Formats: sequence, C-alpha cells, structure tokens
Amino acid sequence: METTKLSEKAAKVAQKKAEELKNVPSILRDRSSDLLQMAGQLRERPMPVVVTKPRRPLWQIAGLWFAGGMAAAMAVGYMFHPQRGAARRQMAIDKAMAAGRDVQRWSGGKAGHLRNRAMGTVAEMKSSSESEMGSKRELG
Repeated sequence: METTKLSEKAAKVAQKKAEELKNVPSILRDRSSDLLQMAGQLRERPMPVVVTKPRRPLWQIAGLWFAGGMAAAMAVGYMFHPQRGAARRQMAIDKAMAAGRDVQRWSGGKAGHLRNRAMGTVAEMKSSSESEMGSKRELG
C-alpha cells in the first residue's frame, strides 16, 4: 500500500517537472526580454563624472629632472675628484662593507633565534604526540 502511494507521488512529481520543462522556452524568452530591458536602462543612464588627478606642469617635471641630473653629476664629480676621489671611494666602500657586516650579524642572530624556536616547536609536537600514543597504548 505504501509503495503505491510512493509511486503515485513520484508520478505526480514527474508530471510537474514535465510541465515545467514545457515552459522552458517561454521562461528563457521572458528572462532574455528582462535582460534586454535592463541593458536599455543602463544605456540610457548618464555616465558618472570621472575625476582625474591633476598632472604636474611640464616645467616642474623638467625642473625635477634637471635637479636630479645635477645631483648625479655632483656625486660623480665628488667621487672621481683627481686628488681626493680615491680616498672618498675607499671610504664609501669601507662604509658599505661595514653596513653589510652589521646586517649579516643582525640577520644571523634572527635566523638562529627562528631556527631555535622552530626546533623547540617540533620537539613539543613530538613529545605531545608520543604522550598521546602512550596513553592510547595504556587504554588499549
């Protein structure tokens, strides 16, 4: 008796689905006409005002390039001076090397610290998993 009710319900559901599928072309037509209407509305909308960032005048840009070129020329002249240029270049190299060593020491200390923390975390994870395994063995 229950199987007949189920089969009747299944038949009703199937019939309902078949009726819905018959309406698919009309549903698609309705949806496409709605989309066309929305597109027309969007086309008729006024375009938003776009605010552009004001650009620098050409003379300011040229002035900045000129000042940069002068600074570069002065740096080259300072470093390659006939009498003191070699000493200045050597001093700049020494300062750069010292800064590199400082960065190396600092980063080496940080790397060691991070390595030690990672090793400690791994050790904690191993010990916690071993203790869990040990408690499972005791229970089993």
